[in-house]
Amino acid sequence: MNNQLINKIDIEQFDKNNFMDMLNSFPNQIKEIVNSKDIVLNYVQPNHKFNNILICGMGGSAIGGDTVKSLISDDMILGEIPIHINRDYSIPGWVDSYTLVIFSSYSGNTEETISCYEECLSRNSLNVIMTSGGKLLDIAVKKKIPHSLIPEGYMPRQALGYSVSVLLKIFYQYEIIDFQIISDLSDSVQSLQEQSDEYSIVNTNNNKAINLAKKIFNKFNVIYTSQRMEVVGLRFRAQLAENAKILSTHFVFPEQNHNEIEAFQNLFLNAINIIWIDDISNHKKISKRMDVSKKILTNLNHIDISFEGDTYLNRQMKLIYFLDWVSYYCAIYNNTDPYPVNLISKLKSSL
Repeated sequence: MNNQLINKIDIEQFDKNNFMDMLNSFPNQIKEIVNSKDIVLNYVQPNHKFNNILICGMGGSAIGGDTVKSLISDDMILGEIPIHINRDYSIPGWVDSYTLVIFSSYSGNTEETISCYEECLSRNSLNVIMTSGGKLLDIAVKKKIPHSLIPEGYMPRQALGYSVSVLLKIFYQYEIIDFQIISDLSDSVQSLQEQSDEYSIVNTNNNKAINLAKKIFNKFNVIYTSQRMEVVGLRFRAQLAENAKILSTHFVFPEQNHNEIEAFQNLFLNAINIIWIDDISNHKKISKRMDVSKKILTNLNHIDISFEGDTYLNRQMKLIYFLDWVSYYCAIYNNTDPYPVNLISKLKSSL
């Protein structure tokens, strides 16, 4: 289809698996976990403080770790504990008995994450499994490893509300954060529900997600953020790939000014959008660099995105949720079902 207004017939034609329902569930995923009591089963209270935290996962099962790492950087009650997101078959050499390791795999069968678990057995780390089933759940039950269950029936990338909420509750149970950030997450549900109500209405000129999708669905999109907001760009790039099946890239400031800015000289510039994701929490020098860079990079289509909100958590969650909707409507504009990931499935079956 062209960039005309999307209507219900378009949704029915291309969204054959009711992906929109999964999008709409995001606020309720958070509400469900925040209101639950014990998140970690076979919970073991550590008798020492952690020196570091490692979250092992891939794809949609790892992005929750990135999000939580970004959200709690200023809110740890144990001090500045390094948090590392590990997307690999192996674990870092520094993992030891003072490391909390969380294995995040929605299916429970992610081979990279299982490989990391097996390596951790000789390191005496405190291990927690986060999954909806599969081999990792079998391991957790048989060996009585602390674990958290995520509801089944979702694509991993569309269970972000669950994974973020569960991770925060795990950190709270292990006394890594206090309850304030859980409260802030709960307070964000209302504004996220308002977004859900707004963005799910099609055939209207007032749907901001559809309006942005019209501008970017057939372009190569370069996403720029600050380091503090990088998870928003990372998530959006992945959602454009998996949902809309289009390539994009993301980069952070101020590093962009030290290399990538030079690359905009020998390109087909009419096929490129630059999407600027800004936030009031950015260092003032970064905001200035972004503004100056826009003026230097002429003859390009610039798109500015930011959200208001009382807390950093609220603004970041709203940005992520909005851009999830944008990626969904990009899929519809590209005559694409956003649900299946056929190439990923083909690759996994060939390994």
